[in-house]
Amino acid sequence: MGNRGWFAALVALAALTASCSQPRDLTPESAPVDSTNPTGSYVRQTDSDGLPLPFVNRMPKRWNSSNDGSPYEPCTAMDQGTAAELGLDLNSVKDAAKVDGQTLRGCEWRYIDAEEWSWSAYQMVADYDGLADYKSLNPTFNWLENQEVDTRSVGVASLNSGQCFTYVQSLDSGVVTGVGYAGLPKPPLTEICQRAIDLTEATIDKIPE
Repeated sequence: MGNRGWFAALVALAALTASCSQPRDLTPESAPVDSTNPTGSYVRQTDSDGLPLPFVNRMPKRWNSSNDGSPYEPCTAMDQGTAAELGLDLNSVKDAAKVDGQTLRGCEWRYIDAEEWSWSAYQMVADYDGLADYKSLNPTFNWLENQEVDTRSVGVASLNSGQCFTYVQSLDSGVVTGVGYAGLPKPPLTEICQRAIDLTEATIDKIPE
């Protein structure tokens, strides 16, 4: 399976893999990788604007040729004001990548309300030519009617009855924003998709075109 296939599969899993809250740890520009790295080198800890990632990055290839088409960084775009507006727990942030050199680059969050423990959200970046390209590569997704957000075309799709995501183009990358519900019974899919659209709307002004 190629990088794009892996990205599609990992998008499907992202909302299911978010775990319980962890303390937010702002870090300096660089931090040592773990002791298993034989080079003892340092890895990048900031986005393109110099803002620190909200966790210690131990993956030297977190930024790579499969996700470098846009400088947009979901992990720093989600600030306290945006999180509060959406009801997300900023301290629950986790790196979306599970292994070094992964296609996707982004973060996962939980919702802050204790009654909403089944809800999770994510936003990720990977290189694609555009929405039409992404749709053609993922025809098995349940594609819904496109939305227009701040004059930009946004694709909307569901992966199953408990997950929905949006896609918006950012330079040579796509930004995928998703929301998932892991409990039973499932809320209406329209509610899940609306949360994904709301998260897209709250961050789209930071996503370069």
